Amino acid sequence: MREDLPSLFEVASAGTGRFEPARLTQARVRVGMSKTDLASMVDVSPAAIGQYEAGINAPREEVLGRIAKALDARTDFFNVGRPLARLDTVNAHFRSLRAARVADRNKALATATLVWELTFVLERFIRLPAADLPALPVGTTPVLAAAELRSHWGLPDGPVKHLAATAESHGIVLAIRPLREIEDVDAFSVVILERPIVVTTPRRTENVFKHRFSLAHEIGHLLLHGDAGEPTAAIEKEADEFAAAFLTPASAMDAVLPQRLDLAALDRLARLWGVAPTSLVRRMVERGRTTESSARRAYQRLATAYDSSADPTSAYPGELPTLLRKAAQLAEGQGAGVHVLAEALKLSPAQVRDLLGQPDERPLLRIVGDD
Repeated sequence: MREDLPSLFEVASAGTGRFEPARLTQARVRVGMSKTDLASMVDVSPAAIGQYEAGINAPREEVLGRIAKALDARTDFFNVGRPLARLDTVNAHFRSLRAARVADRNKALATATLVWELTFVLERFIRLPAADLPALPVGTTPVLAAAELRSHWGLPDGPVKHLAATAESHGIVLAIRPLREIEDVDAFSVVILERPIVVTTPRRTENVFKHRFSLAHEIGHLLLHGDAGEPTAAIEKEADEFAAAFLTPASAMDAVLPQRLDLAALDRLARLWGVAPTSLVRRMVERGRTTESSARRAYQRLATAYDSSADPTSAYPGELPTLLRKAAQLAEGQGAGVHVLAEALKLSPAQVRDLLGQPDERPLLRIVGDD
């Protein structure tokens, strides 16, 4: 485990009671609260919140208690003394239905940093799969990158049966977060201290084909765009090209695509390969088997006839993340249950279960008043 990145990974040796400014930023951004709103809730000035986050001043004990309550955090969450991925040093790639605001991106990143911290703590007890992505020369095309990854992971020429499970087996941490946390972001990827993390939302996971394509798209970013800055249309196009080449390699498509547009045949192929029929129509255009005008008509027909709710999700049982939950189960066997993880992270047990994707199975107490 590397510890030579002090700008990203900060561990204080002494700890208890010392205030970590970046923790306040992380907690505030994650709930989507502005400095002004937080200041109003805790009865200080917005300038004071800015000074706390800049490390100029530390909040008094009573103010810190009000901050913790406002942000649904423990007061010791804001202490130094454990791994911290700072938001201002983390680079990510976002996949969105529309351009996400900076505030929404930072909100998503704050969640990703907690997922990484949970992963880090779990690795104290459980040896997780090492990140296993090939190093590619600068300028590698998306198609060549897709072929190289298939070879590196030892995948057969046919369909990738369980993409999520395959990615996790090669050290990529996957997480599904609710829309309330990352409303304007469909999916994004980030690497924190050499651990790749991909986060998606129900907007993607509700459709297994969209989810698989989004995962492949983000893996493309991890391979091709590690040092890229702001997202551009060209970068997004490259990630899409990678996803198509990875999930439906051209050589395989040449052997199985129909010679003419046949939507019934394409639907059968889509279910076999785990991609949307529209994706195969696009592949037919790219392979010279149909024209753009014919493809547009096919898209229109699919838009009216295709039932996305009928996606064969059960045929792809590996498409939901399991790595963190399985790691937590193994850690519990080593005496590190949810409460131990919560204490290490300075979170509540409920928050840890939420990060793990575990439902809260405790019975709900209902108080019914007299009629």
